[in-house]
Amino acid sequence: MKDIMKILNLPPELKLALCGALIASGLTDVAAAQDRIRIVTTLPTYAAIAREIAGELADVRAIARGDEDPHFVNPRPSFSAMIQRADLFVSTGLDLELWVPALLDRANNRRVVEGGPGHVVAYSGVDLLEVPENVSRTGGDVHVFGNPHIHTDPINGILIARNILTTLKRIDPQNAPTYDSNTDVFEDRLIRRLFGDEIVELLGAETLFDLARSGQFWEFAGGQEFQGKPLTEYVGGWLGEAAPFRNRRMVCYHKNWAYFSVRFQIACAMYVEPKPGIPASPRHVRDVIDFIRSDDIPVLFAANYFSSTQVERVASRTGAVAVIVPEHVAGEDGVDDYFTLVDTWVSRLSAGFEGRVSGAGRDIGRND
Repeated sequence: MKDIMKILNLPPELKLALCGALIASGLTDVAAAQDRIRIVTTLPTYAAIAREIAGELADVRAIARGDEDPHFVNPRPSFSAMIQRADLFVSTGLDLELWVPALLDRANNRRVVEGGPGHVVAYSGVDLLEVPENVSRTGGDVHVFGNPHIHTDPINGILIARNILTTLKRIDPQNAPTYDSNTDVFEDRLIRRLFGDEIVELLGAETLFDLARSGQFWEFAGGQEFQGKPLTEYVGGWLGEAAPFRNRRMVCYHKNWAYFSVRFQIACAMYVEPKPGIPASPRHVRDVIDFIRSDDIPVLFAANYFSSTQVERVASRTGAVAVIVPEHVAGEDGVDDYFTLVDTWVSRLSAGFEGRVSGAGRDIGRND
């Protein structure tokens, strides 16, 4: 209040100068806000990666929630309004988000339609898994182009980032150096979290990326030595933490872990869903229970937007540990970026395979 009184007691010419300065400052703030690139993504994980690349130069929003099944998002009018104002739009580009075409049609934004300068296809460059030879509805909700849950492999996280980078530089070339620098930092940090610092210093991040992408890392590392030890003994990071479940088997709820399974060498040997998108019958649930018991499967792995009750019931009848995790960023409190998301998957699976429990009963990671 005293500061306001001082301003009121200023001479008229100083009042005018001060008001002019305040107005100019306000206009500058508004202009800065308007100059920020507006990015809209289908999934919150893509939004998290886009924030890593764009930093403070963009306003990034996701359509789907992190604890929501991305197959079944209700295309609300507010989502079309978001896309209508977007400069850049990111979707998987496969048949995961079948609700996207309707939103793009309503938005009528030529900048971000397919083929537009601001349209990002996240899967570009990814080697797709589980591409069906024959497409039939009797197989359930079959993805005709391959498994679309590409983000569950951190190497694909780098490819997604590069796809966003390419489009950002196209629509905002003046800030290209910043986007390049942010992407370099993101990639280096991700490779170090995946492999550990020690082997990154030995081989370099780009070499490790190339070996991982080609599927040759473990063969190469097992056949090379440094100071009398195979390179596999220098592996740390998430791959090191995943040692308790490497080359093991688990039962999964849905086919959303294919890329994670390949990267971390952990197989989904059976699914609670008999076919994608088809609820399990009582008979199939009995078959799952019998399989877990007969093959001594230690873990039942599920995203937290599926029925935790069913997952926990099966686990309780078999002695397996129910490991329930968010599939996407913002799918659970504290899972705020891509690094924390992968941390969650790896740490909880490791705990599950080691037989440790968290919270009530044998459920690890339940988010009530």
